[in-house]
Amino acid sequence: MLNNPGRYAEKRKDKTGGIPVCPLMTIGQPSAILCVQDNCAFYVKNFKMCSIYMMGHNAALDIKMKQTQQMRK
Repeated sequence: MLNNPGRYAEKRKDKTGGIPVCPLMTIGQPSAILCVQDNCAFYVKNFKMCSIYMMGHNAALDIKMKQTQQMRK
């Protein structure tokens, strides 16, 4: 079910070299906090992305599937 969650992850394109923004540390901050990647408990090394993004992507797919099923009824 996990197609390509990386395309939904917010990326900083300026001086960060494409390092993703941390969704947890950025909450309530005036500027974005970058992901620490391998040093974070939520970072999934196999997918090279944050598990928070993966959970959000899976939830979006579940919602889309349920909406599609509702429309077919």
